Amino acid sequence: MYVQHETRHAELADHIEELVRAAVPWVEKVTGLPLPRPRFELVDVDGLALAYRAFVRRQMERDTAGLDLTRWEQAKLVGQPQAAELMVRRGGLSRKPVLVATSIGKPSTLIVPEALGLQKLRETPDLLCDLLVRSLAQQAQVLAGDGQIVPAPEWPKSPTARHPIVQLSEGHAQWTSSQATRQITGSTQQNRGPLAKRLARSVLEPMADRRVARASALVDQAVSARGLTAFNAVWNTPGLAPTLDEFRHPGRWIGRMPPP
Repeated sequence: MYVQHETRHAELADHIEELVRAAVPWVEKVTGLPLPRPRFELVDVDGLALAYRAFVRRQMERDTAGLDLTRWEQAKLVGQPQAAELMVRRGGLSRKPVLVATSIGKPSTLIVPEALGLQKLRETPDLLCDLLVRSLAQQAQVLAGDGQIVPAPEWPKSPTARHPIVQLSEGHAQWTSSQATRQITGSTQQNRGPLAKRLARSVLEPMADRRVARASALVDQAVSARGLTAFNAVWNTPGLAPTLDEFRHPGRWIGRMPPP
């Protein structure tokens, strides 16, 4: 387990590491996926912007390897990492944990403590644990497929929130948290005060919108119908992820999944 941080976040990093240590066995049990060495990095917006730019560049180089690109596509390929950095600096990603694959293909979750208000989240351990469990589930997805399926491709570019891989990844993360978080914290989501409710809206809502809820329900149906082993083939089998149409018609996707 590894939590990288700056000196001013040492206490927070220790708290996150303690929660992650408690969460890992539950995430492994719920997902059926191993998590040998989770990695979290507490960074400022500048650190996140530079790391995300490098991540997007690596993803695009991988996604376009061997393709015969037009001059327009080549120009877009060059400009996309810079556009990704600018989006972060404008606050487009800094308000939630960001999953990246490192230069050696290992997953890492980047967190900007000031933007997420993590110091206040310490007062609501169920919410902080929920956030970390979701991140751990996504790291397990990356490891299961050596980064070939998750994170989602950067080329050709599509609206991020609607990309089937993004929806499946976040839906699976929500499904995992719905089963694991209460077991880890021993608390109930219903017993929240005003502070917790505000934090839930400001921090967690982007990952709990209608599309993610639908994806979480799809994961639950698929696991119930096929079992964890068959379901987890989605993380390392190209073409097995559900299409946008299959999110609306779960039976079609379940019908083409591997048998139990």
